[in-house]
Amino acid sequence: MTLKIAVCAIAKNEAEFVSRFCESAKDADLILIADTGSTDGLPEVARECGAEVHHICITPWRFDHARNAALALLPRDIDIVISLDIDEILQPGWREEIERVWIPGETTRLRYMFDWGAGIAFYYEKIFARHGYFFHHPCHEYPVPDGRITEVWAQTDMLLAVHKPDPTKSRGQYLDLLELSVKEDPDCPRNAFYYARELSFHGQWQKSIDACETYLKLPRAIWQNERCYAYRVMGRCYSELGQVDSAERSFHLAASEAPNTREPWCELAMLMYRQHRWPECFAYASRALQITNRQMVYTVDPEVWGAQPHDLLALAAWNLGLKDMALEHAQRAVELCPDDKRLQDNVLWMQGKPPIEDAA
Repeated sequence: MTLKIAVCAIAKNEAEFVSRFCESAKDADLILIADTGSTDGLPEVARECGAEVHHICITPWRFDHARNAALALLPRDIDIVISLDIDEILQPGWREEIERVWIPGETTRLRYMFDWGAGIAFYYEKIFARHGYFFHHPCHEYPVPDGRITEVWAQTDMLLAVHKPDPTKSRGQYLDLLELSVKEDPDCPRNAFYYARELSFHGQWQKSIDACETYLKLPRAIWQNERCYAYRVMGRCYSELGQVDSAERSFHLAASEAPNTREPWCELAMLMYRQHRWPECFAYASRALQITNRQMVYTVDPEVWGAQPHDLLALAAWNLGLKDMALEHAQRAVELCPDDKRLQDNVLWMQGKPPIEDAA
């Protein structure tokens, strides 16, 4: 059986990315773009690149309604939908890999590797059967199955899609849409957490703490990594409010939720560093570095897999009189982040040499 695959996207004023998007999806049987009001010539460019373009109007705006409108425009004989944004691109060999793992008449959804950018990669789930799925949530929309189908998953470790984000794109509407999402589906932990995190992005520290508490009390909020992330958000908010004891408590709770992840230990090490509590900073940074398994989930902080824990351990070791160990980890930090002048200067200082700008 030959599978018919459609790549489906919604878009507005992203003409600069259309050619790249369509080129990556050229092996699809159909590239469908639902345009939501572009004024930059996106529809014309997309059609020149082989895409089928439809104009849709979603008022008031919400992402799930737009995605569902796009799905409704797909022909009935499409078997598989790949839902993307215009600033995402499929990787070479994507079609062959989908056809390899997808069992016609049985598989309904695929879990695959997705590179979100900023050093974050995780398994994603926006490749699904044409019939039986719809998008849910006004923001951070997600395909969910109709209650009359039984999901059958396939999985690949291959990187199928990469996000090349537009730095000019505004997140301004996210907070209101996430608030609406929580009101519409108050028992859903996924967007309850996203809402809490988004509040912290907007500097609404106490509201973010309260929203994290609400999320943590939800019966379905059971994923340890995300619960750990919620406590980390709370800890950062308490730090911003100057409530250091509460921040420390939150980071300890984060560590208790997911002790085999680096993030909470690095949060604790950083908090100790700011207070010059060197023995504890040393201990927590050491604990972080003992963890070598980087999980492929969105809750990962790339910083903790780079120079940060080595940098913190070096500073703590130096202040504890462990000079050789301090230099070793300071040099390792530079290896992981070679363009960071502060890290370079730390090594020179530990070696008794002048900083870079004073050298020569």
